[in-house]
Amino acid sequence: MRQTNSYSILCVDDNPVNLQLLDRSLFEEGYIVFIAKSGSQGIEIAKEKIPDLVLLDIAMPDMDGFEVLRELRSIPETSEIPVMFITALDESEELIRGLSMGAVDYITKPVNFKEFLPKLSNILQMKAEKDIMSEKKSEAETFMKVQTKLYASTLYELTDKLQKNEILLKKLVEETQNAAIKSELEKIKGNNSYVHNKLEKLEIRSKIINNTIKAEMKNFDTDIIIKNCIDRYITQSKNKAVTLIYETPGVHYVYADKKMTETVIDNLLSNAVKYTPHGGDIIVDVKNYEEDPDNFLLINVYDTGSGLTSAQSESIFDDKNFLSDETGKNGLGLGIAYHFVKLMGGKIWVESMPGIGSDFKFILRKQETA
Repeated sequence: MRQTNSYSILCVDDNPVNLQLLDRSLFEEGYIVFIAKSGSQGIEIAKEKIPDLVLLDIAMPDMDGFEVLRELRSIPETSEIPVMFITALDESEELIRGLSMGAVDYITKPVNFKEFLPKLSNILQMKAEKDIMSEKKSEAETFMKVQTKLYASTLYELTDKLQKNEILLKKLVEETQNAAIKSELEKIKGNNSYVHNKLEKLEIRSKIINNTIKAEMKNFDTDIIIKNCIDRYITQSKNKAVTLIYETPGVHYVYADKKMTETVIDNLLSNAVKYTPHGGDIIVDVKNYEEDPDNFLLINVYDTGSGLTSAQSESIFDDKNFLSDETGKNGLGLGIAYHFVKLMGGKIWVESMPGIGSDFKFILRKQETA
């Protein structure tokens, strides 16, 4: 008795006897069968019907099987359809050529259906499993896009609220005369700034992971940016009795993204201030990159903190820490710095010794390349 089967098969052969045999045999197995008497007709039917499998003769007058296969692979709608050659050719080179072009298998004429039908069933089963995986992947990607939009929207809303709170807190601090209340407001203001900064980093991380952030390259002087970043950490440094020095002020032009460059320097300084102990030093230094002084500028952020082991130095910019981090504690700022420098066509690394300190270095191009 004929079984129903949802799989569809396109048979392409210029021999009507072969087509009739395939049509009858496959129909009896419950397959939906489409027939094409030439290569060009087969391509048109494939584009219209999108079958689950194409059985393709090699030797045909208008277009041989290799040409048909090449055309099917070049069309987006048909590029993933499994193709199986049916041929009277015994030349192994021809069959190898077909397989190398993307055919999944072959069978020779006259067709031995006891061998052919199980092989056909296995190919279609594998295609069904691949289709399920592809559908699940598509669903997962759609879900992630929705979640990313929700995530970005929530971050924007929270950041906006924090910015408004910062304005209000600043006003209250200025207007309040009571020293105790002013002190508490300053603490709230500091906590607010911390949360704001953390949310901004999480937003940047999301954009990096989803590849939605691009570098806007232009020429600019890094001197002002470095001074602005240092000004942000002067008070915090003084509270720890840490000396923060910009050793080489002056004109230092680069070809990079201005905002990204500032974020990189800010993140490195934030990291240095955090890990430099009471009474330590932080030095920012800018100079030509010795290995290529005509084309690259080197920016150093050195601290006398606890330092890193060689293993830590090698893995600190490892993408695994950045991409798999669920808590934001595995060098979120350093991960952002690494990706930003990379997006700008530069390089970032660290030289460090335990108990002595760390020297974070990154290079940026001095001028636009042709």
